[in-house]
Amino acid sequence: MPSPFGWFSIVAIVVATLAGGVPPLRANAAQVDRYPLGEAFASGVFLALALAMMLPASFHLFERALPHVDEPIASLIAISALLALLGVSHLVRHLERDLHEDEAIAASPLVPLLMTVMIAIPSFFLGAALGVSETEQAVLILIAILLHKSSAAFALALKLTDSSLSVARVRIVFALFVLATPAGIFFGSLVGGRLGTEALLIARGSVLAMAAGTFLFMGTLNELQSAPLIKRCRHWRGFAAMLAGIGLTVCARLLIGEAHSLG
Repeated sequence: MPSPFGWFSIVAIVVATLAGGVPPLRANAAQVDRYPLGEAFASGVFLALALAMMLPASFHLFERALPHVDEPIASLIAISALLALLGVSHLVRHLERDLHEDEAIAASPLVPLLMTVMIAIPSFFLGAALGVSETEQAVLILIAILLHKSSAAFALALKLTDSSLSVARVRIVFALFVLATPAGIFFGSLVGGRLGTEALLIARGSVLAMAAGTFLFMGTLNELQSAPLIKRCRHWRGFAAMLAGIGLTVCARLLIGEAHSLG
């Protein structure tokens, strides 16, 4: 079961997700850029968490579990996660373009459903990373999730309301997205409590490596040309916000000390 902080994180994430998604679900609001500097800041947090915390922690765990293996397992897992998410993102973009070329099927539910999967999968892994992390690192992961989850819920809700899905199905699909991160937290907590020492180290290292690849994707390539690192950080305020996210997270990492001993 999740720790007390895990339960607090679940409640906070659900509230943030509903706060971002419920207004467009109820009012079918026009899409606007609601959190430009917040998105840029989150990109910096994602990058620093992935490269300064999660990936080094994953390397450390694999070295402890498999001391005689020299291959960069953590890097390979992170790269695979990033490429898988990038591939799905390309698929969604191409399908969206093809569907919009035919006005008769422009409101097809296929794109919002795939978009839901696209956002829910990394949300699950981010929750899993929070679930296997110690409290200090988990706080930073929670902040990063909260910064992203509300705006992601807003964008997804707009896509769902513009589709041909019924109101009941829209609510079901959105509920699955809301529950993705809490499910990941439960999964991470379960991994931390059921496995033996070596298997636990490998499982935690794998989850953190997948989360590192996910964070790199969320910070750099998510939504491709609309990625905050490209769209927001070309302006000095956005770039400064991104640097603030990196600086804050790296400073926290240095204050915390060694990343994720998790022994």
